[in-house]
Amino acid sequence: MKSAKFMLAAAGAAVVVCSAAHGESGKVKPYELKNRSSFHADADARIPFWPIGWKRPVVKPDGTTEAPLKAHKFELESDNFHVTSVLLGNPALATINGRSFEEGEVLPVVRGTERLRVVLRAIRDGGITLDYEGQQIQVPMKRPEVGVKRVEQKAGSSEFTINIGAPAKK
Repeated sequence: MKSAKFMLAAAGAAVVVCSAAHGESGKVKPYELKNRSSFHADADARIPFWPIGWKRPVVKPDGTTEAPLKAHKFELESDNFHVTSVLLGNPALATINGRSFEEGEVLPVVRGTERLRVVLRAIRDGGITLDYEGQQIQVPMKRPEVGVKRVEQKAGSSEFTINIGAPAKK
């Protein structure tokens, strides 16, 4: 009962304080904005909201824009990858060039001095699917013939890369 009386008294005091703050006219002063913020960037400056590494298109004197040139796209070949085994389970694993990879993993592919982003998209019975910049290639599992003796190269525990040849010179 005492808490109800206290709540009622606090509410009454709040009403009195609010009415005194509004003054006798009962109107509140409108809000006045003192400083308006703005953002101005130079024509050559990188706008901070754009992705890092994004380049502005080149503007020609006639007002048209020219997109930056892309490097020649390299096409992967299935001969560069040697799939020796496939394990269909959870997670699915494939042994590529002597090392195991899961689906979605990026293969350490090097072409000359350039590192390529080759992603293992799918592991299926009998082969794998690789993706490089939208280009998808199927690599079948290589099955050795019976009686053929092979010496496989073991992958070292240090830096593992798949070298696929030097870039073509123009």
